[in-house]
Amino acid sequence: MNKLIQPVPEREDFSAEPSEAELEAWFERNRDALKESLDVARRQLAEGRSDKRTVAEIIAEGTRRHLAKR
Repeated sequence: MNKLIQPVPEREDFSAEPSEAELEAWFERNRDALKESLDVARRQLAEGRSDKRTVAEIIAEGTRRHLAKR
């Protein structure tokens, strides 16, 4: 299973787009986890174990599950 990557916020203003330097720092901090996640996804795709749903279908299912918890 893929590890979840949780960025460490470096700024409080989340309404503004991150600067190029902030993006580079985030990618550098998470480089190993991102690479591992991509390697797993590529292996699963090669083995035919990829999800056939669209992004919209995945989001809709997540929304249904979230609303069902209420």
